[in-house]
Amino acid sequence: MSKKTSALQAIKKMAEKSLAVSANSTTCTWVYQPKAPAALKKFSKIDK
Repeated sequence: MSKKTSALQAIKKMAEKSLAVSANSTTCTWVYQPKAPAALKKFSKIDK
């Protein structure tokens, strides 16, 4: 077995283990985005 093949196999195994851990864990995320003040509307380049 050459160094290249053994390195590729090691990388593949690490990636599979990492994906298995990520797939089996759940994450709860809560994101809060406050409302922008009305005074900042004049700086917006997007017309709505």
